[in-house]
Amino acid sequence: MAGVEDYLFEDVTITESNAPRFILNGEEVDIWDGELSKYHSLSVADYLRESLLEFEERGTDPFPEIIGKKAEKEMLKNALISGSNILFKGMKGYGKTTFSKAIAKLLPEKILAVKGCKINDDPTKPVCFSCKRALLEDNEVELTWVGRKWVRILGDPMMTTRQLIGGLSIQKIREGYDIDSPEVFTPGRILKAHRGIAYVDELGAIPSAMQTLLHELLEEKQITTPEGDIIPLKIDTIFISSTNPANYRGTADIKEPLLDRMEEIFIGPPETLEEEILIGLRNMRLKDGPLLPDWHLRILARTVRLARAEDGSRFANRIEVEPSCRATIKLFDHVKASALRANREAVILADYGRNYENVKLAMRSRMELDYEDVSKDEVISALVEDAINRTSMEIYSKIPKEEFRGIVEDISELGEINIERAEFSDTEHLFPFVNSIASSPAEYSSALEILLEALRRCTGVVTKVDVGKYECARAG
Repeated sequence: MAGVEDYLFEDVTITESNAPRFILNGEEVDIWDGELSKYHSLSVADYLRESLLEFEERGTDPFPEIIGKKAEKEMLKNALISGSNILFKGMKGYGKTTFSKAIAKLLPEKILAVKGCKINDDPTKPVCFSCKRALLEDNEVELTWVGRKWVRILGDPMMTTRQLIGGLSIQKIREGYDIDSPEVFTPGRILKAHRGIAYVDELGAIPSAMQTLLHELLEEKQITTPEGDIIPLKIDTIFISSTNPANYRGTADIKEPLLDRMEEIFIGPPETLEEEILIGLRNMRLKDGPLLPDWHLRILARTVRLARAEDGSRFANRIEVEPSCRATIKLFDHVKASALRANREAVILADYGRNYENVKLAMRSRMELDYEDVSKDEVISALVEDAINRTSMEIYSKIPKEEFRGIVEDISELGEINIERAEFSDTEHLFPFVNSIASSPAEYSSALEILLEALRRCTGVVTKVDVGKYECARAG
């Protein structure tokens, strides 16, 4: 029998010839036979590679939850198939965490593990010291199923060795503590990711000394304890991390030796307005209830995109921290919540707030200015106005030239129009156009409003009397 301390350093491989009896759900099983053989022995990298190659053979996207990002997906597939660790770099809110969770979904839904193991050890390739002893010395070892693992490790400048790696003490063993004792072995966050995905959110925020430990663990498969003991820890994980761009406030450096062990993939904002809208719709909470018509989706998503330099707002180059897709998601939720409170069938401009309060609610905490000569609220209001103008031009361009005069005359005959109570179904030109842009009768009021807004902004033939109230300024 080996000494207890020896299990810390011994590499153990269990095969059919030296295996104990394995018990699963109260019955003895042969883990090398049939279906059970798929759920042990392979590494995380092996499982990911097999899964990705299956998707490749079927010609389907392994990351359907990620909208767009075709080039990034291709780089990621190559990196994972080659067994690489990944560093996602980009501004907050653009999908770095979503990407890491999508990677975890490529792993099997369940795997076999030694029952009671603190890190869910593989019964054929144990890393845990007590599992090594049990698999070599016991006649019978009980197994269990464990689900796929995705362990999030939040970057924290105050992180300690015990929090990240755990408690590992040879000295306690020498003092007579059992190898299973928490005094000897208490796994930290990174060890709990054994046989799964370790996701470090904001790697640069982890202290330099902790980054050194991570490098040692990932590269050398060992750690150096505070007492100076070197302990092999051949944990099996794919290390996924994220960081903001170097010029982003609060972003710290990542040590070069650790950077050298990862493949960097930049994750930027959605490339198109349509992608921004899809991300917002997919992730919003209020999926039921009042309708969110296409023109409002475009206005709200545009408002966010105009705060980013690539979409040409006059304020974009003065915005130091740009709003992410989370702002789009919350904009969709907030205006829909307003419509729900008002018992409307579809969102209208009033749901933005009289002074765009609901838009400001979603954007204030998600953007920062680099100057103080104008307030954040003023900038947000200007962005909304710009977005409404651009969307109004799109609506205006849809009006057939031969119908324009008839539509204006119909509006003139209606007098002052309250968009929530307007009766216009018998108009000869107005109603057919509103019907053509609305997806259902529930959107008629909202469609009428955006048409009136488009005519007001693009031609001046309509004036706005109050929120939701319009009248024709002239008939020709």
